[in-house]
Amino acid sequence: MTKTNISGWKRERKVLRRIPKQDRALDRVMSILSVAEKLIGEHGIDAVTMKEIGRQSGGPISSVYQYFPDKSAILAMLHDRHVNLTRRLVVEVVATIKSREDALKAPGKLFDAYYRAMRENAAAVQILTAIKASKSLAEQDIEETRYQVQDFYEATEQFVAKSRRADFKAALFLMFNMADATLRLALTSPPQESDTYIAHFKVIVQTQLTFFLDGEWPKWPAAITARA
Repeated sequence: MTKTNISGWKRERKVLRRIPKQDRALDRVMSILSVAEKLIGEHGIDAVTMKEIGRQSGGPISSVYQYFPDKSAILAMLHDRHVNLTRRLVVEVVATIKSREDALKAPGKLFDAYYRAMRENAAAVQILTAIKASKSLAEQDIEETRYQVQDFYEATEQFVAKSRRADFKAALFLMFNMADATLRLALTSPPQESDTYIAHFKVIVQTQLTFFLDGEWPKWPAAITARA
């Protein structure tokens, strides 16, 4: 989330006590978010205090409460960052879908881009776990997934027979949720195990997609890991 668009998300207007308008205020909010993300990544959200966020972000605790009523509000803003990233990745991959072959490759490309982005963020696993543990954010995350699935579905439905499209859309929703679970597993596993899990996930998804696109199940590969 950049300084230029921090006030552009409707949910942020509900989360923030006060919308920062001047550069100094924007810098303060971004500093709070960056420090909070770092601390949550290191210690988990339960161990992080608003006082520590204020101290490490270089300002008084009152300046944190000026914008955020509690840690849940900070987490909600971090969730918005995550949403912003995943929407951008989906849009970029969907834009490349022009044929059946593109549709088959798209989920793998999307997962790889998502995995790279999350692997570069040391706090990713803790942030994602905290989001899932929050009832309201978990519900928002499900709705966001539906939004992204709709984008993917609209780009690929032309390659699926009408009689299979309802099931196809339901399967896409399941695949997107499986991708999130696979990502968290891969990020917390040794590299070789991560590669294996990702390879299996990609084969499962491609097998499902092939069925919906062609109307028949493909032959299961003999060596999955070698295909990753």
